[in-house]
Amino acid sequence: MVNLAAGAEARSVRNYESLFVPGLLQSEDYARAVIKGVLPLASDDEVERRVEARIQRQQSLRKKSPLRLWAILDEAVLHRRVGGTKVMVEQLQALVKVASQPHVTLQVIPFTTGAHAGMPGSFVVMDFPDAADPALVYIDSMAGDLFLEREPDLRRYTVLFEHLQAAALDPANSVQLIETHVDAIK
Repeated sequence: MVNLAAGAEARSVRNYESLFVPGLLQSEDYARAVIKGVLPLASDDEVERRVEARIQRQQSLRKKSPLRLWAILDEAVLHRRVGGTKVMVEQLQALVKVASQPHVTLQVIPFTTGAHAGMPGSFVVMDFPDAADPALVYIDSMAGDLFLEREPDLRRYTVLFEHLQAAALDPANSVQLIETHVDAIK
């Protein structure tokens, strides 16, 4: 059975998020605030274990041959002040910084786009270096983690991601929008 650690072994990740900064790009304080918000009954120890696991997975972006990440965010992610103003400013600044890395592509779908294909929810498409390991779609939901490996599902989510790429601002304009939000909430 596949688990979240699979993301650390992936060659590339295509991640669409409608509500949060993707876990691979979350600052420690932002991750802590997200986990506490989503799991209000979690103990402090559980929260810290989850934060540490998230931070460890981010090492895949700093390896010699780093993970290729293409992240698309709905603009709502930029407006939701997870952890308060200070945490959000730091998180948005971290997004701007990571977007300059050659193996990371970051796009934002602005509110002006209106309805778009990603509105039903977030998902991650992972591709692996070994041809024997099939691509995988991961969906996190209130009902639990869902992993899809069937070819029709992979095709559907790959096409969906392509539609989101087309609906989003290009990377340079996406960074500019993020910087505008930083200035607005400081």
